[in-house]
Amino acid sequence: MTKKLAELFDQMTAEEQAEIETFALFLISRRKLQRQKLLTDDISIRELMQLIENAGSFDWLASEEEDVYSLKDGEAVKWPTT
Repeated sequence: MTKKLAELFDQMTAEEQAEIETFALFLISRRKLQRQKLLTDDISIRELMQLIENAGSFDWLASEEEDVYSLKDGEAVKWPTT
């Protein structure tokens, strides 16, 4: 760490120092990810879909709290006639 950076770090609150540490970890993690670029051509669509499904990013959609609409909500669509 440079002397100037150490001086600035010492002037920060504990919360600010924790934020800097988190950011530093992010930078290191990002560097590692950039070295291991995954090209979608290297993985089949089926494998990609399986990765997405297993990631859990969309698990919240299955939550009953998310079922805020029913078939009775809204109005029927009126298509324009030509």
